[in-house]
Amino acid sequence: LVERGIDAAVFEKGDRVGASIVAWGHVRVFSPWEYNVDAAGRALLADHGIAAPTGEFLATGKEIVEQYLEPLSKVPRIAAGLRLGAEVIAISREGHDLMSSDGRADVPFVVRYRDADGEHRLLARAVIDASGTWSYPNPIGADGLQVPGEAEASDRIAYGIPDVGGAERESYASKRTLVLGSGHSAINVALALLELQEKAP
Repeated sequence: LVERGIDAAVFEKGDRVGASIVAWGHVRVFSPWEYNVDAAGRALLADHGIAAPTGEFLATGKEIVEQYLEPLSKVPRIAAGLRLGAEVIAISREGHDLMSSDGRADVPFVVRYRDADGEHRLLARAVIDASGTWSYPNPIGADGLQVPGEAEASDRIAYGIPDVGGAERESYASKRTLVLGSGHSAINVALALLELQEKAP
């Protein structure tokens, strides 16, 4: 958008850029910098005298935030629209409820968001939802629903990719752990647990 001269507001629910990525900052991604740094982002950084990361290095989430996203967020055209600690709570069309459709496409979106100063309203001609799923993990059930007992046992369930070898080591060392899942998150956790098992059977 900046490359095309379009001003954009960026709402970050967390208190820092890439807050969800920081939550899995201990995880090393499986793609090198060339696939994680956008060409437009690289050009914007270069315009401000900052060299974007390059090469075949497989960064951690923390490194992606510190070496790429945070510097990019300081580019003036991006910084001007960045709102940290701002959670979008509703989106609608100005002057239209859910049942009215006449002229709906011709009016701006109304973005309602909440930050430390309360609730606010912003008008926009387009909305891009880039929320991801980190804050809304899938439940255990294969049908997308919680399995019986899941809610009651939530204090014993870690969704996502817990830092089993670092900050959360004591929760896993010398204990039996069940890993559910079939994707990269589950495999990353299983590998970390195998490494921890060598030190704390």
